[in-house]
Amino acid sequence: MKKETPTKEVMIAALICKGGKKECPEKFIYDGPKDCRPAIILHGGNKSCVFGCLGLGHCAAVCPLGAIKIADNHLPVVDEKKCNGCGICVKECPKYTLVLIPRRKLVLLACVSKDKDKDVTTVCRVGCNACGICMKVCPYDALKMKDNLPVMDLTKCTDCGICYAKCPIHSFIDRAKGRPYAIITTACNGCKECVKVCQFQAIEGEAGKRHRVITENCIGCGECFKVCPVHAITMLGALGHQIKTT
Repeated sequence: MKKETPTKEVMIAALICKGGKKECPEKFIYDGPKDCRPAIILHGGNKSCVFGCLGLGHCAAVCPLGAIKIADNHLPVVDEKKCNGCGICVKECPKYTLVLIPRRKLVLLACVSKDKDKDVTTVCRVGCNACGICMKVCPYDALKMKDNLPVMDLTKCTDCGICYAKCPIHSFIDRAKGRPYAIITTACNGCKECVKVCQFQAIEGEAGKRHRVITENCIGCGECFKVCPVHAITMLGALGHQIKTT
């Protein structure tokens, strides 16, 4: 019998730093070549965070497909339609702020600082301070702290977006173009299983009666959808959750 070849995961480059010029100010005026490699020699670069992206465009210069542009906020933006995951920019980045991720991956931590607490937040408004909240709220135990950064286990993460929504510093990014929202149908028996798993107080109702979703609170994580024993919850929107049927 012919052996099937496993389908290779399609990869793209992603920036894992949100510290642009607005979030992470410069510690001195750099007037050298617009290249991250010589700039890093001078005190690790001009960014207040010594770990963060310098935004001088070396990644854009080496990209053979023109898939990277430097935005006004001095951070590279990857054009996902052009990027083929060759990894050249990842290898060339002197700050290690570019990584290859599966194209399907939506939620990522966008910080590489190994500092914590005030050592991070005093130099960058969106730098991870190792508070650990993301690990506590993750329903799948997909985050573990290492070197003051929550490292994501991609085999466990479902991209539910709860860590992104709960992070007080806004250190995560969500690549989803839009999130779905829950709707509770007349099949609801008021068992409250959905209420137990919702971390956003987005579902209300009396026991034994049909519940309703507070749409403005719903982040579209889909946890209520997964636990409903009578299949009374559907998810409508961009991520395309399948509707449960009996």
